[in-house]
Amino acid sequence: MIIGNLKKLVNNSDKIFNLVLLVVIAAVCFVWAVEETLEVIFDYDRFGYITSILVLAACFGLSTFAKKARLARVVTFIYLTSYLLFLLIITFLQAANTGNIYTMASTLLWVPLIYVVSFLFLPNKQAIISAIAIYCLMLVLLFLAHADVFELNNTVLQALLLNAALSQGVCIFCLFGVIKLKMTRDASDLRAEKMERAANIDGLLGIANRRMLQHQLNTVVTGYSPASLLLIDVDHFKDINDTHGHLVGDDILRELTQCIQKSLRPQDTFGRWGGEEFLVIANGTELSSAESLAQRIIDKVAKHSFAIVGRVTVSIGVAQFYTGKSSSHTFANADKALYEAKRMGRNRVVTASLDLD
Repeated sequence: MIIGNLKKLVNNSDKIFNLVLLVVIAAVCFVWAVEETLEVIFDYDRFGYITSILVLAACFGLSTFAKKARLARVVTFIYLTSYLLFLLIITFLQAANTGNIYTMASTLLWVPLIYVVSFLFLPNKQAIISAIAIYCLMLVLLFLAHADVFELNNTVLQALLLNAALSQGVCIFCLFGVIKLKMTRDASDLRAEKMERAANIDGLLGIANRRMLQHQLNTVVTGYSPASLLLIDVDHFKDINDTHGHLVGDDILRELTQCIQKSLRPQDTFGRWGGEEFLVIANGTELSSAESLAQRIIDKVAKHSFAIVGRVTVSIGVAQFYTGKSSSHTFANADKALYEAKRMGRNRVVTASLDLD
C-alpha cells in the first residue's frame, strides 16, 4: 500500500510541487524562529520571511484549490528567483562593507533551491536557461570578490563565494544529468509503449489482437464475476474479397469494426481473433444478456450501409464461462454455436445453452 502510494506521488508532479511548497514554508518558519531566538535576524530578513510564507501559501492555494498548478509554478519560480537574487546582492554588499558573512552564507545555502525548482517544474529548455543565467550572477559576485572592486580584504568571504560557485556548478551539472536520465527514461517508456501496442493491437483495425484477447480470456477464467463470449464471423467475406479485392475487404473490416464498437458497452473487450473473425468478451454478463448484446450487434450491422458492397451481415456464436472450465473449453462452445448459426443460414445468433463437451 505504502509503495503504491509513493509511486502515485512520484508520477504526479502537481502533488510533488504542493509537497515542496509545504516543506519550504515549514523550513522558512523554522529558520525564522531560530534566527529570532538567537537574535541574528535583520529587518529585511524578517520582512522577507513573512513575504515568502504569504506568497508560497498563496501559490499552494492556487495549485491545490484553484487547480492552476502551472500558474502557481511560474509564480513560485519568479518569486523565489527574484527574492533570493535580490537577497544575494544585498548580503554581498553588506558582507563587503561590514565583514559579517552570516546572512551571505545563509542566503547561499538557499540559492540551489532555485535550480531544483526550475529543473523540477519548468520545461527543460527554460530550466537550463534559468539555471545558467542565475549561475552567471554567482560568477559575477565571485569575480567582484576577487577583483578588489570593493577593496575586499575578507578572505573568508572570498573563499565562501568560491566554494559556493563550485558547489552550485556541481549541483547544476547533476541536475543536467537528471534531465538527461529523465529524457532517456521517457524515450524508453515511449518505445516500450509502442512495442506493447504493436504486440497487443491489430495493425489494420486498431483493436485488440489475438494475443491480447488470449490474455483477457485467461484473466476472465480466474475471476469470480460471470462472463460470456461472442464469436463473430463476417458472412461471405471471401466473396467480397474475390469480387472487390482485398483493399475493399480491409475497408469493410474497418467499417464493420466501428459499427460493432457502437453496440458494445464500456466493460466489454473487443478484438480481432483472426481474418474476418472477431471476439467480444462480455464481462459481468450471463448468457441471456450476452445473447441480447449479440442480437443488437446483428441488427446494427444488418442495417448499416457499407461503402461499395452495401449490405454486410455477421453470424455470432455465444457461450458463457463456467466455473472449473478453461477458456479454450468456452471458446470451443462459442465456435460450435457459430458453426450452427452459419449452418442455419447466417445473419443470426446461436447460443451454446448447455455446457457442451
